[in-house]
Amino acid sequence: MSGDIARSDTAPFRYAFHHEVPDEFVRLPEPTASEGWQQAMAQMMPEADEEQLAAASTGLRRQLPLLSAGENVVLTAMCIGTEEVDGGERLSMGLLAVTVRSSGHRPATRLFIAEGIYQATARKFFAGVAQDRLEELSFPLGEGLQGPQDMLLAAKLPAGPAVMSTSLRTLHLPPIEAGLAMPPLPMAALQMIVPAPHSYCVYVTISTPSVFLLDSYSARLAHIGRTLRFDDLPAPGGVPHQP
Repeated sequence: MSGDIARSDTAPFRYAFHHEVPDEFVRLPEPTASEGWQQAMAQMMPEADEEQLAAASTGLRRQLPLLSAGENVVLTAMCIGTEEVDGGERLSMGLLAVTVRSSGHRPATRLFIAEGIYQATARKFFAGVAQDRLEELSFPLGEGLQGPQDMLLAAKLPAGPAVMSTSLRTLHLPPIEAGLAMPPLPMAALQMIVPAPHSYCVYVTISTPSVFLLDSYSARLAHIGRTLRFDDLPAPGGVPHQP
């Protein structure tokens, strides 16, 4: 799945970029809707009732930023299928959102914006984590830190500096009946934030309950990052334009 992303008629700022999404993802026709999410969760949680499925699909949606602001949503897509894990087939499900957020920065401050996002995310992830529980990371893609539940990278993409992160969380579902609790549902959120050459940032987020497939979903996120290209440049006076 690929294409040039043009400015929405209702967007409060201008943006234009190109990226490729792995073929496993199917684009949802209405970016801010959640039809199909609950049905997909039912395949992963066949014992769950309607209330629990609704809570699980809401938990997935909560990890995808800016979905409540329709003008900021570029696309949403869903991946559901099976993948091999330890010699067996496991159900795989992931929700993808590509959103944009105005930042007002200029080209000269692009790296500064990325550094600010990294530092703010590090404080959020690691503020209460002892230093001896943090591991320094160094990959060809970038460098960063890993804690008990979170990983953070300052990445170098072909499109420019970026911040990539992975977070593991647990979603507690309503009980099946009084005194009979549902097992907690593990969730993972993988995110890439890329400051554009000016004015805005692109957020690519994958939310998945298939935490045993983190490597697979991390590779999909990295693929999107490697193919991301910005098409717009600052016009005279610092006002962005589209070619």
